[in-house]
Amino acid sequence: MSEADLLQYRLPWLSGAVYPGAHLGRMTGAGLLFKQHQPMAASSDPRRIDLRASVLDPFEHYRVRAYQQPSRIDVYLLADLSASMGHAGKQKILGTLLRTLARSAFGYGDRFGFIGAGERVEPRWLLPAGMHYEPVSRVAGQLESARFSGTAIGLGNAPAYLPAERALLFLLTDGHFPLAHLQGLLASLQMHDVVPLVLWDASEYRRLPAWGLLPVRDLESGVSRTLVMRPALREGIVYAYAQRRQDLLGTFRAFGSEPLFIEQCDIPAINRHLHQRTA
Repeated sequence: MSEADLLQYRLPWLSGAVYPGAHLGRMTGAGLLFKQHQPMAASSDPRRIDLRASVLDPFEHYRVRAYQQPSRIDVYLLADLSASMGHAGKQKILGTLLRTLARSAFGYGDRFGFIGAGERVEPRWLLPAGMHYEPVSRVAGQLESARFSGTAIGLGNAPAYLPAERALLFLLTDGHFPLAHLQGLLASLQMHDVVPLVLWDASEYRRLPAWGLLPVRDLESGVSRTLVMRPALREGIVYAYAQRRQDLLGTFRAFGSEPLFIEQCDIPAINRHLHQRTA
């Protein structure tokens, strides 16, 4: 994959990881960004002696330069695997995003993990953070051909599978679940950096007829009914979708996360969103 096909993310926070990587960290070590002066006893590397700082030291101690070590992070994709996510090509988008995120994370030297949940977190949709692409590719292929059912209430158990250190989390969902569940999930993820990606399928309401009988089915509850379509009802459905979008926007913002609404795996649009987060 070319660089244009990868996600380019930067962090508005410092990584606490010990292992070196590509992101600003809290550790001192090998790096180019000066952090502080330290006593010679704390960093016994004579190559980093700062003679000027040593002369100015009132206790006449040798002072050495300490540099900020770039560190790695853990990157996770949390995916809504409810029944509605198996509709209108959303599974293909999920598989593409999973592969792209993994390659992007590995390009930064970061570890990548995946947690997918429907009614519960199933072991087959669980990948602990690692640096091997083969398991990711296998799971992505299985997701594209799997049959999703039920709701995404199992996402509430995702924090149990996340690391204790702060991680970068991409949350992929179509938002078709109660706002109370979303609020509970975001509250449990507050120690992490969450990037919400909302799959917004506008064809669900743009192509509705003005007149006629329209059979509809709630994919997650399985309830079917027939609507007698008319212009007023059509406008009401369109308005309900617009209101739902605003509700999702407000819920994510209340927890400090700005969502991006996408209709496909639009890498340039996601990159613009990621750059705006740290601008």
